[in-house]
Amino acid sequence: MISNHIFLVKIWLIFCVPPTSEQAAELKAVKNQVEDLQQKNSGGKVAFSAALTFNTEYVQAGPSELNLVFRNIITNVGNTYSSNTGFFTAPVKGVYFFRFTVADILSSRTMYTALYRNQQRIMLLGEYDMDHHISYLVGGVTLQLEAGDWVNLRLPGNQRLYNTESNHCIFSGFLLFTL
Repeated sequence: MISNHIFLVKIWLIFCVPPTSEQAAELKAVKNQVEDLQQKNSGGKVAFSAALTFNTEYVQAGPSELNLVFRNIITNVGNTYSSNTGFFTAPVKGVYFFRFTVADILSSRTMYTALYRNQQRIMLLGEYDMDHHISYLVGGVTLQLEAGDWVNLRLPGNQRLYNTESNHCIFSGFLLFTL
């Protein structure tokens, strides 16, 4: 019983005795560190998946590259993917993972898709098939991005993709960790 009273007196002293200037400075430094970590982690919730619309079965590029705009938003945590432009914009410096699946009905032809970071092509993948069935092309990459960097998919000139309400063509990405 006496030890409980001593504990209560210690707690009362902690809350009733003003801190020394050293304690106040240390408390302020810890508070600033917590606020910095909270601000850094507030950009940590980033994930999106979007599919091509299916108002037509084929998306066809003309003679030049076509920026692919995945308008059917499935998930867009952090609102970092624009269904108007087709661009993902990094909200914070960090390491991100991107994945895409595209499809076409190939009959002795090749389909290609390219992934870009800013104006730099990171990858160009192709798939050749000749059985006249749906063929899929799947790619993924981990990228270190600065805040404001953007990532998008492009269809090279004279290429096409096939899509239906089954969402054969999907672009996804998420933040792995901040830097």
